[in-house]
Amino acid sequence: MEKLFALSSDNCRYAYVRLSSPGKIPPLLLLSHFRADIGLWDPALLKRLAADREVIVADNRGIGLSGGTTPTTVAAMADGIAAFADALGLTGIDVLGFSLGGYVAQTLARARPDLVRRLILAGTSPRGSGEDLAARGRVRSIIAKEQVSAKDLVHLFFPPTPEGRARGVAYVRRAGPSAGVAEPSWRAQLEAAAAWGAPDPSAVRDLASITQPVFVAHGEGDVMVAAGKSAVLAEHLPHSTLKIYPGTGHGFLFHAYEEFGADVARFSAAEESRLVALSQEG
Repeated sequence: MEKLFALSSDNCRYAYVRLSSPGKIPPLLLLSHFRADIGLWDPALLKRLAADREVIVADNRGIGLSGGTTPTTVAAMADGIAAFADALGLTGIDVLGFSLGGYVAQTLARARPDLVRRLILAGTSPRGSGEDLAARGRVRSIIAKEQVSAKDLVHLFFPPTPEGRARGVAYVRRAGPSAGVAEPSWRAQLEAAAAWGAPDPSAVRDLASITQPVFVAHGEGDVMVAAGKSAVLAEHLPHSTLKIYPGTGHGFLFHAYEEFGADVARFSAAEESRLVALSQEG
């Protein structure tokens, strides 16, 4: 994928890729997970998402080839993405946030309702619900490694079944090698994630101010972010629908890319009145 660059009003250079297909659905902006740059998005998922719309994937400040310093708060990360979107003149778009990107997406939707038309939250959690990225055991040791290997990624993102491992290996082959994220940047991300997860039972009240339609999705066997946290999101978001993907893990959107991609397309193309009705049924 050819890397493009955009310069924000405060002179920060953002690296991004743009995949375009004819269609009437507004563009979809993808926000990456912890320790990920553009290159870790599954090409098969990107192709499916871009089948009938424009898809934009950006590296936030300090990540990949983007300039600046990685923020240590989710709010500042959301500000960075807003600056990038403004540099491209985007408005009324759909935003898909995966894991850490889901924290940023929630914050962006609240701060910039003019920018975010609809929201897709994948494998993520609400603020104040406890730590996700500092999970126990092997997961904890992997996320703090200097270099995360392909084997590590398969362990974190795919279930420990023959099919899960096969899907994981296939994903790694499709994505290819990635430079990853420099240690100062991923440590900044970890600090931001820890602050986001700091227990605060009252924080879920903030979700009531996200009035856009939201599709909440999660892998049933996620070892990084408990699937129950998506249930909490769906419970407190006014206009949301929830889907749990069985037999998948944290990387469910790469494991079941055809199914998830089709679900996102239906969600984005549906009439808003239909989405509101579905959320009320749930």
